[in-house]
Amino acid sequence: MNGRLATKTMWGVVGVLLLALPLSACGDDDDGGGTSDNTTPQTSLTVEAKDYSFSPANWKVPAGQEISIEFTNNGSIEHEWAVINLGMALTSGDDFTEDHVLWEIEKQPAGTTVTETFTWDTPGTYQIVCALDGHVNAGMAAILTVS
Repeated sequence: MNGRLATKTMWGVVGVLLLALPLSACGDDDDGGGTSDNTTPQTSLTVEAKDYSFSPANWKVPAGQEISIEFTNNGSIEHEWAVINLGMALTSGDDFTEDHVLWEIEKQPAGTTVTETFTWDTPGTYQIVCALDGHVNAGMAAILTVS
């Protein structure tokens, strides 16, 4: 990776993390993965996709435990929830390839709710995106912290 690309990628990761900080206080107090202080790892996440955002904008889960994810598309178009590999971050949808995806809930039509499970074994901070055309560029990204 050349120096300019590495710098651009680093600033993209910093930008995503800085964007997530003020949004971390926007969670609710239920067990849907959005506690108001976002310090308690959750094993059951509630994810809402809208045009073009996720709510809440960040989640914390424990490593090594099965996590149930209820994904609801309350937007007017298709959305998905793609977990990007640890150490990678997309600054543009043009950067996306399927090789970036660790795990995902595939695109869902508007008005749909699906529940899936996954186990994250490696602690770290993962970027979440809706990788459909134009959605990353519109800001549809979030953060998943595995501890």
